[in-house]
Amino acid sequence: MRIRKRIEFEDIKFSKRIIIPENTDEIGENESGNAADAVSLEFNSDGRDLGGYSPQYAAAVTGPDGSTHPGMGGWPETEISFAVIEEDLPRVNAWFTDDYRGVTSPESTTLQKNRTSAIRSVLSNYFSSASVANRFTSPFRLGWRYRYKDGSTGAFHDFGVMSVFATAPRLPITRYSISGKTLYTALQIRNIPARLRYRVVVSDETALAEITKNVDFIEVFATKPVPLYDPSTDVAGVRSIVIDGEPKRCWHYTSYDESEVILRAEQDNDFRRIGVISADEIGKNRDYTDLPMSAGTLTGFSRLPAYTESGAVTPSTPAGSKLVITTSPLHLGYPDDDKCLRSVYLRGVFPRDKVRMRIYGSHHREQWHLIAETTGPMISGLLGMRWRWFLIEIESPVREGDFFEALTFVVNV
Repeated sequence: MRIRKRIEFEDIKFSKRIIIPENTDEIGENESGNAADAVSLEFNSDGRDLGGYSPQYAAAVTGPDGSTHPGMGGWPETEISFAVIEEDLPRVNAWFTDDYRGVTSPESTTLQKNRTSAIRSVLSNYFSSASVANRFTSPFRLGWRYRYKDGSTGAFHDFGVMSVFATAPRLPITRYSISGKTLYTALQIRNIPARLRYRVVVSDETALAEITKNVDFIEVFATKPVPLYDPSTDVAGVRSIVIDGEPKRCWHYTSYDESEVILRAEQDNDFRRIGVISADEIGKNRDYTDLPMSAGTLTGFSRLPAYTESGAVTPSTPAGSKLVITTSPLHLGYPDDDKCLRSVYLRGVFPRDKVRMRIYGSHHREQWHLIAETTGPMISGLLGMRWRWFLIEIESPVREGDFFEALTFVVNV
């Protein structure tokens, strides 16, 4: 059956990113162009030792991007132990000796259950402890805006994705023992529990004074840090993995692919206010300092004040800018059914010869596959695989008076 469905932008959650030409900036209602150019925020992350996970082995901690974290004396560490039935003892010994000569029987369901429960608890407790301490452990989007004394707000400045660690932590074993029928292992958690830091970059002190005389505070928004693994992850046992240039025995479990994690972060547009910077602090913090965050901010993320943007998408940006819109995943009214998308039409007022559209498909909203892309407001004649979910990315130059109103889909269900 072929259906035709129109979805208004006011009914879609979406992310909005503005690509501004060199020497311009987004300008809010109470901002002059010079002031907006002259005052901005920069962010970074700084790893700190986490209570309850103090390292027993000193190490210089370096992130995937090469950044160093002197606030950490080493990688977070913890330990686990669980019972092993007699039939599984040869296999468990072989995990550490590589001598499988006495392993003749398949592993028991008890061994599978006990190790899985232990590793799931390690991961869950670690990430929960990091959240309680307001530490970021995985990628998220970040942005900020001015809140003026008259209650109005300035333009939203999208800082993009902050990537502390985009892969699930490896769990190298540092010590082990088998006593009777109990396996004990001490292990590292190769992840960085990081504080979010900011600094104010000022190129014109006069412009700074112009901003601060009208500003009440700066609001800092973030999306929820992306999970790095499924809580119901499978734990395969102990495997040898090369870390720091040498093989190490690690607890191994299934996790999300790095590209998938980053894509999820890029597509999330549920921004929540995680902290505010008072007007008095704007001119002081030229060096990186911790962002003020209330206790438990990251544990109650869904209760934080939301930054919302809905309705027809009307760019309020300088001429020559580009607007990039990415929709949230769309099921087109049939979330449990596979659908074959035939065409997509973009409705509104925009430069129809320059707008670009990309369509992505997914079965479970985890891995996204590019289906088609084109220049123009229509993609048609699509045939091929069926998908449950679709995501649309739109990129267009900005003209005064432009807006995106709706998307019309034609699908076979």
